Amino acid sequence: MSRVLCVLFFLVLVSKSTVSALQCQKVIADLAPCLSYLQGKADVSPQCCSGVKDLKAIAKTKADRVDTCNCGKQALSKFDYDPKRIPLLPKKCGVDATMPPIDKNYNCAK
Repeated sequence: MSRVLCVLFFLVLVSKSTVSALQCQKVIADLAPCLSYLQGKADVSPQCCSGVKDLKAIAKTKADRVDTCNCGKQALSKFDYDPKRIPLLPKKCGVDATMPPIDKNYNCAK
């Protein structure tokens, strides 16, 4: 898992995103444990659910949600995964939140 986290962190460092590097680091750390689930290789782990709870806590305003979405979009862009599994995360983790099916073409501003 640490290899995935390192790859995701590197992607944030080389990106041209306007989202702060610290916020992206947090989003990456929260999403990294969910990658196996998003790829259909494993069920949702407790670490993934902890990350989903953290994402809800940092995405308080619309601007926060857009930034978080863009960060996740960037980080996940180098991996094969099923974007339709992202909206299932909150329900599987018992978190009252909505997550969009982010893929490379998703407009995070919506």
